[in-house]
Amino acid sequence: MIQVLCVPLQNECPYSAKDEGALCLEHNMCASEIPTENSTTAQGAGGAVGVPSRHWYVAFVGPNAEKQCRDRLLRLGYEAYAATQEEVHHWKNGKSKKIEVVVITQLLFIHCTPEERKEIVTLPYIRSFLVNKAAKANEFGVRPVTVIPDRQMQMLQFMLYHADSPVQFVAAPVRVGDAIRIIRGDMKGLEGEVVELKGSDERYLGIRLNMLGCALLHIALTDVEKV
Repeated sequence: MIQVLCVPLQNECPYSAKDEGALCLEHNMCASEIPTENSTTAQGAGGAVGVPSRHWYVAFVGPNAEKQCRDRLLRLGYEAYAATQEEVHHWKNGKSKKIEVVVITQLLFIHCTPEERKEIVTLPYIRSFLVNKAAKANEFGVRPVTVIPDRQMQMLQFMLYHADSPVQFVAAPVRVGDAIRIIRGDMKGLEGEVVELKGSDERYLGIRLNMLGCALLHIALTDVEKV
């Protein structure tokens, strides 16, 4: 049986900026729920000739505002995803309730074109977009915004939707191992990397998100195969 460990996220984010023409600002991510549909279907033809491609960008939002900001963007017709997970909480009176718990705090994933992103960044509840500080700066010293590959987003969404225990998200360095695939259980088909947290002998399956960190799931090595 797959067991997931949950720990708070306490680390510093890479740089972000309101737009390519703005100065890079450093942000801190603070530690801090998945409905059946957390995001909508992307609009437009995407890869069609003459149609701008949509990419997954990462936006900073205020504390405890992830779901509210997501819903506001959805109402405006944008495709937005908050990294959340549904959990059952039990109260002292014996009652239980399913709630949507935020896994990656103060961040929203937005699937849009570059032009749409420039419109979204002007909204009062969008603080800035995550910038790829590892990329080469342009002649004005400004680096491009971070783009999350579609495959990484698909794996993250799959993990959060199907995991039956809390998923943790860490920005701490991890050691990369073999690429693996889960071969049994509710998470069958999920692919990722074998990673090891410093100071722990446990093994995890990691879904990496560019410039952010790694979503980790505790695994039994008997339930996986090499890819």
